[in-house]
Amino acid sequence: MSAVRRVAVIIPYYQSEPGILARALRGVAAQALPEGVALRVHIVDDASPHPAWSELAEHPELQALDFVVTAQANAGPGAARNTALDLALAEVGTEFVAFLDSDDTWRPAHVADAISALDAGYDFYCCDNVRPGTYDRFSEHIPLLANSGEKLAERSDLIDPDGPVRGFPGGALTDDIAESYVSHTSTVVVRAKAIGDLRFDPDLRSAGEDRMFWLSLAAAGARIAVSWRCNVDCGSGLNLFFSAYDWDSPNTLERIGCQLLFAEKLLRNSGTTVRSREFAISRAAATRRAYSFLFVRSLLKLRTPPFRTFRRLLKFDPVLPFRMLPLFVREVLSRQRAEGL
Repeated sequence: MSAVRRVAVIIPYYQSEPGILARALRGVAAQALPEGVALRVHIVDDASPHPAWSELAEHPELQALDFVVTAQANAGPGAARNTALDLALAEVGTEFVAFLDSDDTWRPAHVADAISALDAGYDFYCCDNVRPGTYDRFSEHIPLLANSGEKLAERSDLIDPDGPVRGFPGGALTDDIAESYVSHTSTVVVRAKAIGDLRFDPDLRSAGEDRMFWLSLAAAGARIAVSWRCNVDCGSGLNLFFSAYDWDSPNTLERIGCQLLFAEKLLRNSGTTVRSREFAISRAAATRRAYSFLFVRSLLKLRTPPFRTFRRLLKFDPVLPFRMLPLFVREVLSRQRAEGL
């Protein structure tokens, strides 16, 4: 009998409403798996207001899944994924790692399509997805991926015209991943051997932790397969990134702060290419200005801004506090000029 090919499904969990995790797990249970493939679900309860065990107890039909639930103090999605990765990669037989956010769902062919692409000689797989109310297709939302990836055709091998599914040699997409959000987390399946000791950066708690991880994999030489098949439905729930667009919300300040922190870290990464470095300089300038505007605006409104990401930024830019007021004034004047046009 041939050995079972195990896919570790990584789910960081933090939700306040019941039913969201169950919805994600029903999508896992509905996978049309190839013969000899089995799933083991690693759920990391990141101090969720609605506990994972409570959710599972409310849905006994999910007990047939092979799952492991681990509880930890709240540390953010990246840290929760790291906890699950440590457990999954320590288990003998883990061949693939699939990532799933608890408010998203997979369509039945997702894992099978991913394994088919990875078996063609690739280490990293991602696919198209939909997010109702935001975009009909992720690929049409990202210029690099638009029109079935016609901009990428000459750089790739056609794995399958149905999709299409394109394959890229190691290093071919490194700069593109640095510059653009190429893959949504819930679409990613990675060969376990390609991950090794790489982990998510827990400092990038509100934005960028997944992108930095994909970038690290690409920089390490991972061969990437991109599919334009829509196999993931992005749902609604507590989402640190997509819920942080209200100017008066501390979450928005944290999100922009993490985007600035991403750029600062990319600038100082020894493996950063010239092209990625130029992008990081531009992104740091834009997000530093936006972050300074919102930070000073919060102080002027007598609100205490969040300091977690601010303290981390000071390690990279100790003079940031002295830059913030001039940047705030520049942004205010820029907005006034724009309104006067």
